[in-house]
Amino acid sequence: MAGPQTPPVNSTSIGDQMFGTSSTPSVPNNPTNMLFRQEDSRWLSSLVTFAGAALILILCAYYFAPKIARVQTAFYITLLPTTLLLLCWRRNFQFLWSWQFATFMLPPLLLALSTLWADKTQADVFREPGYYFKLVAYLALFYCCLYFVLEQKGEAALERWLLWLIPVGLVSAIASLIMYGQDGGFTDFRRIGGISLEGDIDKTGMLYGFHALFCCYGLTLTSRKWRLISAAALFASCTYIFFSQTKIPIVMAILALLFAVCTLGSKAAKGILVLVIIAAVPLGYQLMFGELPLLQRSNAYSIRLELWSKALEGFAQSPWIGNGLSHKVFLDLHTTLPHPHNYLVDIARFCGVLGLSAFLWQLAAVGLTVLKNYRQIDWLKAVYIGWFGFGVLAMLVYAQQPLTKPNYMWFFYWIPLAVLLVLSQLRNTQK
Repeated sequence: MAGPQTPPVNSTSIGDQMFGTSSTPSVPNNPTNMLFRQEDSRWLSSLVTFAGAALILILCAYYFAPKIARVQTAFYITLLPTTLLLLCWRRNFQFLWSWQFATFMLPPLLLALSTLWADKTQADVFREPGYYFKLVAYLALFYCCLYFVLEQKGEAALERWLLWLIPVGLVSAIASLIMYGQDGGFTDFRRIGGISLEGDIDKTGMLYGFHALFCCYGLTLTSRKWRLISAAALFASCTYIFFSQTKIPIVMAILALLFAVCTLGSKAAKGILVLVIIAAVPLGYQLMFGELPLLQRSNAYSIRLELWSKALEGFAQSPWIGNGLSHKVFLDLHTTLPHPHNYLVDIARFCGVLGLSAFLWQLAAVGLTVLKNYRQIDWLKAVYIGWFGFGVLAMLVYAQQPLTKPNYMWFFYWIPLAVLLVLSQLRNTQK
C-alpha cells in the first residue's frame, strides 16, 4: 500500500521567524559506506527502509489495534529482527558511546537492577530479574533502530510519521465515533472508549490528544489537501476527546487548538480564535454535561493525592535505593489499585532517589537541549517536543513505572524521548 506523498519540509524555523535568519532542514550527511559493511549493498538500503516502515506500522497500530498485544506482535516480528540484522552489518558503534544513549538507557537499567534487591514476599505478582533486563534490551534495540533510520533518512522520516498518523488517526476517530453513536452514546452521553487499546477510556482519550497535536503540523504545510485533511482530523480528535470527558486529554486538546492557532498568519484571527477556544470549551461542556471540564468527577484529585501518599510510604522505608521493582505491588485505597497513577512516584517507591534522579535527568536533558537549540526549532521539531511534553503530563497523572513491554507508555514517553535524544546526537555528530 503506497503511503502519503511527502511534501517538502518547511525550512523556516520558529526561531528564524523571530530573529530574521534562515536555515535549511537537516539531512543525513553520513553515507552508508562509512557506517556499515557491504557499503554498496541495495539489500542494506532496503533493510533501513524496512526499519522505517516498521516504526510507522507500530505507531499506526496504536490507533487500530484492539489489543495492545497486536502492537507488541508488530514490534517483535518487524522491528526486532530488522534491528538485529542492521547491528550485525554495522561497522561504526561510536553512537553507543554518547551521553544521549546513556541518558535514554541508564534509568530503565537502574529499574531492572533494582529487581535484584526486591522482596518477593511483598509482591502481589512477581517477575524474575531476567524479564526486566529483556525489556531494557528492547528499549536499546528501539533506540538503535531509530538512530539508524534518522541517520540515513534524516528528518524526512519524522515528517513521514506525522503524514501517516494524521489520516490514520482521522479514520480511527471517525470509526470510534460511529461505534459510539451505534451504541447509543449520543443519547446517554456516556464516556467514549474507542476502537483501540482495549477501549480504555483514559488511554484512548490521551492517544487522540497526541493526534490533535500531530494535526497542527499538517496545518503548516503548503499543500491545500493536507491542510484540509489535518483540519478534519483535528476536529475529529477534539470531538472524540469532548465525549471522552477525560481531564488530561481535554487539556491536550485545548493546547493543541491554541498551537494550531499559531499556524495562522493573521494576528487578528489568532486573537479572535484564542478567545473563542477559551470561551467555547467550558461553555459547550457545561451545556452538554452540566459541569465544567476539569471539575467533573472532582474526587479524582483527592484520590490521587491519597494514592501518592500511600505509595510514598514504600519510598520512606528505603529512600535511597527503594524496595526494588516487583511486577505488581497493589495499593489498597478504598479499592485495590495496581499503581499510583504517577510514574515518578512509582519509580520512587521501587528505585528510590537513585532511580528518581535518573529519570529527572532525562527531563532535564531534554529541557536543556531544547533551550540550547531553540533557534533551530521548526514546526516539525516543535510537534515532537510537544509530543514529549504531552506524554510527561499524561505520565504524571496516569501511568506506572515505564519499564514495560511496548504499550501505551512507549507511545507517551519512550518514543518521543528517543526522537529528541537521537536528533540531538545526530546534530552533534554533524558538527
